[in-house]
Amino acid sequence: MIMIGVANQLKSEQVSDAELRQFQIFTDVNLDEVRPMLNACHRQSVSAGDILLRPEFGNDAMYLLLSGQVSVYLESLESAPLLELGPGECIGELSVFDGRNPSAYVKAEQPCEVLVIDSQQLWRLIDSSHSVSRNLLRFLSSRLRSGNDIVAVTQTKQKEQEFAANSDALTGLHNRRWLDDILIRLKGHELGDLAPLAVLMLDVDHFKRYNDNYGHKSGDLVLQMVAHTMRKSLRPSDMVARYGGEEFIVLLPHTPANRAEMVAERLRAAVERLDISADQAEELPSVTISVGVAPLKEGESIDHAIEAADKFLYRAKENGRNRVETRQA
Repeated sequence: MIMIGVANQLKSEQVSDAELRQFQIFTDVNLDEVRPMLNACHRQSVSAGDILLRPEFGNDAMYLLLSGQVSVYLESLESAPLLELGPGECIGELSVFDGRNPSAYVKAEQPCEVLVIDSQQLWRLIDSSHSVSRNLLRFLSSRLRSGNDIVAVTQTKQKEQEFAANSDALTGLHNRRWLDDILIRLKGHELGDLAPLAVLMLDVDHFKRYNDNYGHKSGDLVLQMVAHTMRKSLRPSDMVARYGGEEFIVLLPHTPANRAEMVAERLRAAVERLDISADQAEELPSVTISVGVAPLKEGESIDHAIEAADKFLYRAKENGRNRVETRQA
């Protein structure tokens, strides 16, 4: 049953051949052969704002949209519409075929007219015309492909949104939100799967002074170049994030203490060799980093290892900067 408001009116006048020809299901169909069945159907006016279909109620008819425009909503009528349909579109056919409630809400966005083909007449049309059956198959295939395309686009957008939400806009590295999610996972069973694990905390030396002397734009460039250098120097399985300001964190899975110290030294040396060039090829002073390394001890929490790496980072800064300090296992 069509779910529309009380202002709707049934109309007895026939639908013209020209109106029917706008529908894919009547392509190459001899309308004279199916006219008796179509004449048994009725036109119906739908007011703007009326709900034609909703998942809470069953449906036993296919509706041909003769005029006007409707929108399809998946989750609720308060969500953004999935798509808009205009004249020449069919609505409600799937619930007739599978006997289930509609899978979406369909709302009239402007005054519409529909031809209501109830399930009995629809099956009679299918039985009496091979062309109608063939066209319906083509139409449903097109709808299926369109649905798959929408799902693919939606998944892509979701991935893009997730990436944006978990990425630092300046450096392109993971951000603190991503790190917090990873740390929650590492507090569970996954931590043991990554052993031996080491934590590195890195800090750009005298970064505030650099910002003050050469400007925030130059400071941003430094952070971008340091981030790029780390990405080039680390394995795909290593996890690196901007921890805050000029500070970065690296998680090294399957990395024993001596290897972690070598990685930290490689990062330090790579940053020291960086040539910093601003716009118009203006050369800027190079920068250095200090690194604290904390191999994860047996039975230790990841939070405690991060605290230890931070502690040894500050020891590196106290001992002259541009150096690596490692907690012994």
